[in-house]
Amino acid sequence: MHTNDTTDTLTQRLRRLAQTSPALASTARMYESVLPLLRDADLGVAPIHVTPRQIQEKLRQGIPLLMDVDLDIDVASARELMLKLADALAGSGKKSSGFPFLLPWTRPAADDHAEALKFKTAVKENTFDVGHLLSFVAAGDHDAVFAAAAERSLDAGLVLALARKTLKPALRECCRQLLPLANKIEWQSAVCFVCGAPALLAELQGNDQARHLRCGMCGSDWQVRRLQCAQCWNEDHRTLQNFMKDGEEDRMRVEACDNCRGYIKVIASFSPTPFEELAVADLETLHLDHAAQGLGYSRLSAYPA
Repeated sequence: MHTNDTTDTLTQRLRRLAQTSPALASTARMYESVLPLLRDADLGVAPIHVTPRQIQEKLRQGIPLLMDVDLDIDVASARELMLKLADALAGSGKKSSGFPFLLPWTRPAADDHAEALKFKTAVKENTFDVGHLLSFVAAGDHDAVFAAAAERSLDAGLVLALARKTLKPALRECCRQLLPLANKIEWQSAVCFVCGAPALLAELQGNDQARHLRCGMCGSDWQVRRLQCAQCWNEDHRTLQNFMKDGEEDRMRVEACDNCRGYIKVIASFSPTPFEELAVADLETLHLDHAAQGLGYSRLSAYPA
């Protein structure tokens, strides 16, 4: 069990970000409430029964390991976590500024406080089946989530964000179970080989600065080739762009592709960023999203951390 005090790395990073970037202070404070909940949650994930041979066959076919796998989790624990997350959002007492909880989705400015309270009421009164909601999200069936939210006059973006975040600890546990069986994988794709989510960001790891993609949903890590687009695998250096803020050249940058007009953020990290800190790294580099999108590039990842 971790503690959420000033010696906690996660807390330190968020508080430092709040001090150095006042525009992100309210978001950092909310993350300080939300991220430890996700880090410490135990959703009672049942063991996944799969053999190394089955794993290798899926990867050979380009199929993420959790595709078509029914997650067996403790719905009561998931429901409790979802209510705590809604509490954290409601407690922020502010309207959405476009990036705090739903980054990088765009949605009309909404009163997140009131919407979170409405969602809590629906869950507490059992008008929203948490098990079904999470199964929709795990299957990538966002239309079903939106339909369920509309039926109850709830903000669809908020419901999806809360459900996705609730699912993260379960996916992380699945990743822990599966990684030892997927040793020495070869996976050249911008989507996660475990859960199928788009890569959140790229890391240049170790002394050789090998390029790895990281999943913000389950925390998985897979090495990909350098000097090519992470989405369309374009290798024409004339159409691959790199840009960064002055003074940050050695720490973070954007890699963009003129062929597919996609981009991914890249950070330098000697060792892999801990799972719970990936969302902080994403927030710390938000200015790179603004710069890339201002130049007409679209983020490879469709999902927030």
